[in-house]
Amino acid sequence: MTFAPSRGLSRRRLLATGAALLAAPALGPALAQGVSDADVVIIGGGAAGIAAARKVAQAGRSHLLLEAGAALGGRARTETAFGLPVDLGAGSFGRDPEGLSAAARGSDLPLTTLAGERLFVEGHDARESAYDAFAAALGRDRREIVTAADAGRDVAVARVLPPPGPWSASAGACLGPLGLGKELDALSTLDLALRAVVPDDLSSPIGVGALLEGLGARLNRQTHAPVNLITNNGRFHTVSVTGQRATIRARAIVLAVPAPVIAAGAIRFNPVLPPRLLAAFRAFPGGALEQVAFLLPGNPLGLQPDERVLATRPDALAPTARLRGRVNGTDLHVLTFGGAPARQIAEKGEAAALTLARDFLARSFGGGAGAAITEVAASRWTSDPLIRGAIASAMPGQGGLRRLFTEPVQNRIFLAGEYAALEDWGTLAGAWASGEIAAAKALRVLGDGPA
Repeated sequence: MTFAPSRGLSRRRLLATGAALLAAPALGPALAQGVSDADVVIIGGGAAGIAAARKVAQAGRSHLLLEAGAALGGRARTETAFGLPVDLGAGSFGRDPEGLSAAARGSDLPLTTLAGERLFVEGHDARESAYDAFAAALGRDRREIVTAADAGRDVAVARVLPPPGPWSASAGACLGPLGLGKELDALSTLDLALRAVVPDDLSSPIGVGALLEGLGARLNRQTHAPVNLITNNGRFHTVSVTGQRATIRARAIVLAVPAPVIAAGAIRFNPVLPPRLLAAFRAFPGGALEQVAFLLPGNPLGLQPDERVLATRPDALAPTARLRGRVNGTDLHVLTFGGAPARQIAEKGEAAALTLARDFLARSFGGGAGAAITEVAASRWTSDPLIRGAIASAMPGQGGLRRLFTEPVQNRIFLAGEYAALEDWGTLAGAWASGEIAAAKALRVLGDGPA
């Protein structure tokens, strides 16, 4: 889930705020047949990689989509828990008339419209005055961040915020730990000021991860294919995959791997990446956001299907999680933890997740809500070596480096992913759009016309 600090904050709207999968059948030969050449090799099978591969296929060019994990989807993972599909990863995204939502509709994949997020105060639906006060606190914070960035002050967000007041802790949590998985002293004012995203108001009854897998169903892909080396050979690049003797030749590459994975050196480059680009990857560490799913029979919280809740209070105690209740009208609920609690879940697993979920419900809704949880299923994005965190945001002083991710590398490598978007970075829709943009650049390198 992403927080969208809009310029027009207003009350409740503030929080609101397989058919033919491809147009053309030219999908290229399968890896299983031993083919080792492709016009474009796409590395990384998340939203950006799927979008890039689809665009290349639609242009009539051969492609190979290599995913290191067991399935496509990247940070969007639909698992089966308690006999139900549950997104232990990105569970929603913003609508875009030409992006991910349009691709899903064009492929007859089901979508669910999500209502705005409700504000609960001490277990009860907040009054209109509380919405106004919370919106005002968010607006003040946003103005100070933008003012600092406009003045050329790329410093920690925590340094420019106004003195604490009512709702300051809740507003800060939405900007930092619950929005990006980081504390405010680790976020760049410039990077956050440039971020303008639409609210995540769409999901899918089959799960967002399953939706992405459906969008990639007819692509020429290989899972369990971790790339370990990319070599520049002039007019083409070679790609080496762990466990495969033959290398793959590509005339262009779309690199749709999370920024923290590249920064960790999981993929080697020959020649090495330019020092300034490598420094940029290291300046954008992933945030900590983790999902915790559980059953809550009988609807004790009185929620509507797929209702989203921010449970908070006006004093200094900031919320530690966001809730999506009654997923698809069932007893399934999902909490999104950010910051320190998320890191605890990533380190200690479902035992920590169970404790945190119980404590959150008891503190936020009172009564026996927390005690009703007997079992949880939890994500571990932060500790997964193929992901290494949720959202890549700039460290203070480094916000201007994000533009480097939009430039070609070694003439024929094009970066894609949630970190490669300029304004809608950190979102699933932004990742999809970045994949299409990178593919368009790769196709221009190849020249017009089919292969």
